[in-house]
Amino acid sequence: MNQAFSLLSLSSIFIIFLVLNSFHDGVNGDLISNVCKNASTTDPNLKYDFCVASLSANPASKNAHDLLRLGLISMKTCLQKATSIHSYIAKMLKGGKGEPAAKPCLEDCLNSYTDAIRSVQKAAASFKIKDYNSANIQMSAAMDASTSCEDGFKEVVVGQDLTSPLAKQDGDFFQLAGISLAITRMV
Repeated sequence: MNQAFSLLSLSSIFIIFLVLNSFHDGVNGDLISNVCKNASTTDPNLKYDFCVASLSANPASKNAHDLLRLGLISMKTCLQKATSIHSYIAKMLKGGKGEPAAKPCLEDCLNSYTDAIRSVQKAAASFKIKDYNSANIQMSAAMDASTSCEDGFKEVVVGQDLTSPLAKQDGDFFQLAGISLAITRMV
């Protein structure tokens, strides 16, 4: 009887654990969904599905129970993307491939993403100490990298069709920076 009771108790504890764990994931999913809904409603340039996918893709988001943790996760993702784009541009310039008229644009983009990396780092540092105004300013500055990069390709030479080889990356970075900025404004 004692052994049956122990087995029953262990089973009950296990079931309670499973229920609480599934509730925990549901709460987190609701947090991400609510944040993304608010962000995409507040800023029509932000895409709800992209927001949910990018925040959910980071394994740390499962442990994010509030805007502060989610904001830092968002900024880390944004920093990783800026660093990735910076490396990609540097490789393009080093390889010398592509349209020769694009080289000055790529150099400008490289400089923009150098600045963006620093801005996201400063934004995250400010966010950690709850200086949300500074975090907001720094994330806004970082976000400009994507638009100034794309604008450079549009302004090369009138009448010359120069397509940006960074359009997808710039668009993704714009979204990621926008998500971080939206979360900064929510706290």
